[in-house]
Order: sequence, then structure tokens, then C-alpha cells
Amino acid sequence: MLRISVVTGLALLLAACGNGGSDGNANRYASEEKSAVGYGGAPPPPPMSAPAPTLAAGEVAMDSVARERQIVQQDPNSGGGPPAPPGQMMAYTYGWTFAVPAPRMEGLLNAHKKLCEDSGPTKCYVVNSSSSGLGQEGAYGSLTLRATEDWVRSFEGGVEAGLKPFEASLDGNSRSGEDLTVQIVDGEARLNSMKTMRDRLQGLLKDRPGRLSDLLEIERELARVQADIDSRESVLAALKLRVSMSNLTLSYTPKYSAAAQSVWRPLGDAFSGFMPNVVNTLAAIVAVVSAILPIAIIAGLLLWLVLALFRRQGRGKKKALAPLAPSSPKPSGGGV
Repeated sequence: MLRISVVTGLALLLAACGNGGSDGNANRYASEEKSAVGYGGAPPPPPMSAPAPTLAAGEVAMDSVARERQIVQQDPNSGGGPPAPPGQMMAYTYGWTFAVPAPRMEGLLNAHKKLCEDSGPTKCYVVNSSSSGLGQEGAYGSLTLRATEDWVRSFEGGVEAGLKPFEASLDGNSRSGEDLTVQIVDGEARLNSMKTMRDRLQGLLKDRPGRLSDLLEIERELARVQADIDSRESVLAALKLRVSMSNLTLSYTPKYSAAAQSVWRPLGDAFSGFMPNVVNTLAAIVAVVSAILPIAIIAGLLLWLVLALFRRQGRGKKKALAPLAPSSPKPSGGGV
């Protein structure tokens, strides 16, 4: 029992000494830090880490390629797992053909144009509008729009009701789509890589003044990278606009009556176009004659001048040769 009591006492004494030492050291360190701060001193700076090595221009390019591959292959929001497939980005093109009576074609075209303009440029805007021969049998109209898919759906839902006041009908429609997902995703990945390269070049230009030749080389490379970034941003903006707003082409053709669409219609068209064809032919002949007549007059004058010169030269030669001709012998006056 005496031995157990002695061992227990020694253990308690050692534990008390250890706690007191640690507490004393902590209090000493705290008092030193407090005194340093109280007298305007500053705590000792933390150990400085080695500066990150900067890359040269060639190494920057290689690093940008590696980053581009990383951007394409990995999704930062997936926690390092396989990349989530992006949403499909489709650019749609729609086409409608309307058969409308010629006198009402312009009204239907203007109604569709106003429907687009009233919705605002963020939903629909007119790209091109053209018409010819309005009010005639050969009338034709065309309207090109850019609109969002929501506006296209609403237009499709009310197109039949909108044709009734103009006695028009839907003659045909079409829809086609182009998948731009790969182009946009690849373009964004390359754009991010070029921006990373630009940031590194700017860091080299700022942190490493170096020789003048090196600075000029970095500035030239930085200008090239910035121009490439601007170009890629423009292309991406155009692709995203095609995805967000579809192309619509509305065509307007004349609508004929049932009698006009009979088997005799070609013959009637031929008779109706008889006089216009005759007049057009006469007009073409007059145009040809008016174009050739000045040339014929000038050519005739030149030919007359050439012939006159030849005749004059011929007369001069005859006069020159006249004295050289032998004279005839005179008869003698004496007899035999």
C-alpha cells in the first residue's frame, strides 16, 4: 500500500508540473505578443513562400492548350466527375406560303408586319419586306422576320384565324433546324483558353519588364490574342442569336378563282398576253435599231471618205500618165 501511494503521488506531481509548464509557456507567448502590439510593434511575419514560377510565351501557349482540354473534358460544377451533357442548341428556320387575293395581299402583309413590330424587338423584328405588282394577278410579296420560339408558337396558333378577314389560305409551310451545340461549346472553350493566355501575357508584361525586345514580343502576342478573343466573341454572339431567335420567311402568292384555275386558263393567259407580247417585241426592235443606227451612220461616213480618197488618188495617177502617152504619126503631104 505504501508503494502504491508513493507511485500515485509521483504521477500526480509530474502531471501538475507538465500542465504548469505548458500554461506558463502559453502565458509567456501571449504576454510577449500583447506587449509588442501595445508598443506599436508587429508580430513576426509568417514565413515567405517561394514565388510561383512564371512561364515564357511558348510555355504559356502550351499551358493554354492544356487548359482548353481541361475545360472541354471536365465540368467544374460536377466535382471532377464526367461532364454533364449541355442542352441542345438548335437554330430553326420556318417558312409559310399564303395564297391571298391580289387586292388584299398588301393588307395581309402589313398585318403580319404590324403583329411582329407590336411585340417588340426583343421578341420579333422585321429583317426584310418586299412586294411587287400589288393589285394585279402577278402580284407577289415576301416578309422575312427574326423571332423567338414563344412568338413563333403564338403566331402558329393564330395564323388560321388571321387569314379569314383577308380571304386567304395557308398554301404550304416548312420547318428545318440546325444543331449549333458543338460549335458554341467548342467556341466557348477556345475563348476561355484565349482569355487565360491573355491574362498570363498581361502578367508577364507587368511582372517582367526585361529587355525592350522581349516587351515588344509580348505586346505583339498580346495584341494578337486580344484580336482573336474579339473575333471569337463576335462569332459566338452571332451563333447564340441564331439559337435564341429563329428565321421566318412569309411568302404571299395570288389566289385565283375556281374559273381561273380551269384547264382553259393557259389559253386565256396566252390571249391576255398577246398585245403585251407584241408591244414588248416592237419595243425590243426599236431599242436595237436605236442602238445600231448611230454606228451605221458613222460607219457609212467613214466608208464614203475612204472611197473618195481612193477615187482622188486614181484621178491623180491618170493625169500624171497622160503626157507620157505616144503621139500618133502625122500623114506626109507629098505624093509619090
